[in-house]
Amino acid sequence: MRFFLVILFLMTVCVKINAQENEIDPIKIIIELVEEVAASNEDENSEIDLEQIYEQFANLLNNPVDLNTATRADLEQLYILSDFQISSVLEYIKNNGKMLSKYELAFVHGFDDALAENLYPFVTVASNYEYTARSDTAKFKDMISRGKHQIIARAKQLVEKQAGYKNDATTKFQGSPLSLYARYSYRYADRLKWNITTEKDAGEKYLDFISGHVQYDSKHFLKRLIIGDFQVQFGQGLVLWNGFGISKSVAGTTVRKRARGVYGYSSTDENKYFRGAAANMEFNKFNISIFASYKNRDATIADSTDKTFKTLQTTGLHRTNSEIGNKNSVSETALGGNINYEYKNFRIGISGMWHRFGNDYVRDLLPYNMFELNKSSNYNYSADVQWMWKRMILFAETAFDSNTKNASVVGATLGLEQNIQLSLLYRNYARNYQSLYAQGFSDGTKIQNEEGFFMTATFYPLRNLKFSGYFDIFAFPWLKYRINTPSEGYSYAFRIDYSLTDKIKMYVNVKQKSSKENYTPADEHIAQTVNKSNFHINCNINYALFGNLIMQNRIEYAAFKRGDEPREKGFMVFQDIAYHFTEFPLSASLRYAYFNTDSWNTCIYAYENDVLYAYSVPAYYMKGQRFYINLQYSVTKRIKLWLRASQTIYKNRESINSGATKIDGNKQTEIKAQIIIKL
Repeated sequence: MRFFLVILFLMTVCVKINAQENEIDPIKIIIELVEEVAASNEDENSEIDLEQIYEQFANLLNNPVDLNTATRADLEQLYILSDFQISSVLEYIKNNGKMLSKYELAFVHGFDDALAENLYPFVTVASNYEYTARSDTAKFKDMISRGKHQIIARAKQLVEKQAGYKNDATTKFQGSPLSLYARYSYRYADRLKWNITTEKDAGEKYLDFISGHVQYDSKHFLKRLIIGDFQVQFGQGLVLWNGFGISKSVAGTTVRKRARGVYGYSSTDENKYFRGAAANMEFNKFNISIFASYKNRDATIADSTDKTFKTLQTTGLHRTNSEIGNKNSVSETALGGNINYEYKNFRIGISGMWHRFGNDYVRDLLPYNMFELNKSSNYNYSADVQWMWKRMILFAETAFDSNTKNASVVGATLGLEQNIQLSLLYRNYARNYQSLYAQGFSDGTKIQNEEGFFMTATFYPLRNLKFSGYFDIFAFPWLKYRINTPSEGYSYAFRIDYSLTDKIKMYVNVKQKSSKENYTPADEHIAQTVNKSNFHINCNINYALFGNLIMQNRIEYAAFKRGDEPREKGFMVFQDIAYHFTEFPLSASLRYAYFNTDSWNTCIYAYENDVLYAYSVPAYYMKGQRFYINLQYSVTKRIKLWLRASQTIYKNRESINSGATKIDGNKQTEIKAQIIIKL
């Protein structure tokens, strides 16, 4: 019966698939998936490195996940799948046997046609022979000679001159306004890859940042070995977590963190990585990861005599004499690891990390930050557990620092029915817990001084209708920046997605956050702690008029209220047009946006299409208009070109920014070009 259903399904869609298979642009799907991740992020404090998501999906194009042999960890590489959907795939194969085709995904509980179609380029049902031939029988000489090469080169520049480039500048940039990026990568299937990335930021004199690594993967005892730059993710992030991470999202896929262990680094953030060696090993039911790192970091030197430093610099910018003086001024040594034991549906892990700076860390302490890290060395360790039962996953982690202060998180994800998914999380972080590399679930920017409860739910009343949302309540037992008393707050978001047809999709998104902030009334000198509220609502519609023309409209309203001050308001509306020429290898996307907000307090963020592997999420604030056009031209199948131009014009400003980045006038224009060569 199951075989008959598969054949029937394939017969009904084969015409559509045959007609479209060659037309499907996986890169376009990646861009749409990344945009969805960016749009689902509701956490104003999170810094999403979308470049890593691009990289992950691009890797999956060359090495798709084999659905018939995939573990839960393999399926977790597909960021957009919830725990409920992953469990559904594993249950489907367990109950029905191996899939005959990847198009069976449409039959799996929790999947619809749109989700399945988005995943088709990144999954496969390769035979055992194909999988073995690709992974286990490759010879070393083949791995270093028969892989795929890729070269990316990118340049961008602001057209208007900033104050730092003028001869009479008080703070002068030492380099040109041209920003450069180049990356060379090599990959042989899922066994061997290496990467070199270089970058020069605008205002820097030379190619200022160079990163690289070699990564070897196998199916034997030594699962992975990395030499060079790498990132680490353990447990739920209370000890160590580099790279991509979102806390609050209506998607529900971000509550339980999905640790990747150790993996090669190829992005351009000049801080969130380690440099040295890392390895992952597997022995029976034990999985072991270890790493050692030594690198230099930017810091503000407090005393030039004994070289103590008071602040770690994280911008990665080296444009002025002072920024150049802070470059690589402090060394850092780090050691760490993780041991996981897994038995059936239960997993327990232990993580640890120690790091030391080459100089004494003596920061300027104020009441609000008196419990933050203020010493040259620190270590953290934790225990985490995870238990799966049917469509429920329970997880927890408790961590300690060298002062035995702790941070804990416990949560659950549940698939209550085929169309209802629920996630719960409680966190409690001591005010004096110290961890430099922690990135767990939080409302703030640090895993410290916070207690809260988060709940998110997704409900599919109809196949083409989805309700999703979250509610978070939090408290800060100690002071925070610009909050002179212990405080509390809440935030919520609610989203409705509706697909009228395959070509017309829309959503409405509402979010609000209420918290505390210091406020000094007029004619007074003592700050009070008052309520602060941010509210946003946006409506978005995406529709295809015909095959190659896609339109998108959005309107968003924002409001801000603090204490007894008048309410501030703002709105933004944009029109997107994307067109792919059928008889000419050219694609174009453009946007026109109009915005009007009272101040920065009501700024509105909106994701923009950009050249591949880059991303743009500008803030729309004050009054003005913005447009961009993004062109992609395929010279051959192996050579692609991008050209992007964007401009913001403000109606009520005579200058933009301040200090060395100040622009005289009301326009800011950026030009960007990129080439990708695959060999």
